[in-house]
Amino acid sequence: MNQAVTGPEAGKSLTVLPSSRIKWKTWQQRNPHTTVLSDDTGFYRDYSIDPYEGYYRIGSLMFPVGDVRQDMSAKEPVLGIEIKNYAKAYRLDWLSANPGIHNDTVGGYPIRIEVSPDGEVVAVRDKQGNVLAATYSYWFAWQAFHPETEVFKVD
Repeated sequence: MNQAVTGPEAGKSLTVLPSSRIKWKTWQQRNPHTTVLSDDTGFYRDYSIDPYEGYYRIGSLMFPVGDVRQDMSAKEPVLGIEIKNYAKAYRLDWLSANPGIHNDTVGGYPIRIEVSPDGEVVAVRDKQGNVLAATYSYWFAWQAFHPETEVFKVD
């Protein structure tokens, strides 16, 4: 599934790397010696404004995407986790509203989702504490690539 589709690596398997999507303030606290590239690119662009702001707010999609499972709305933001061909989606709004440690399983593999008091998902880890790859996506995209995905259900 994770294969390069073009370029010199076309057809080769790709490794999904762990990443995070945290606030700049949190990043700076964890990585105080980070070097930031200049936004002086020679082009006018206000980097303090998100160009997709309007797209986040509207319920419709910009292009047809085929069938979307009805587990949640198509543009619901999710955190997707895949382990050994098992996939599970977690609603980001629920995670953000429930800070702390959330223990769960994906395909029988124990995981831990760490959510800061500010509602940021700061890490997804396996039972040994290793950071796992996780994907931030809209529901329509996650379920398109993972049609058999489970959806985390709140008890």
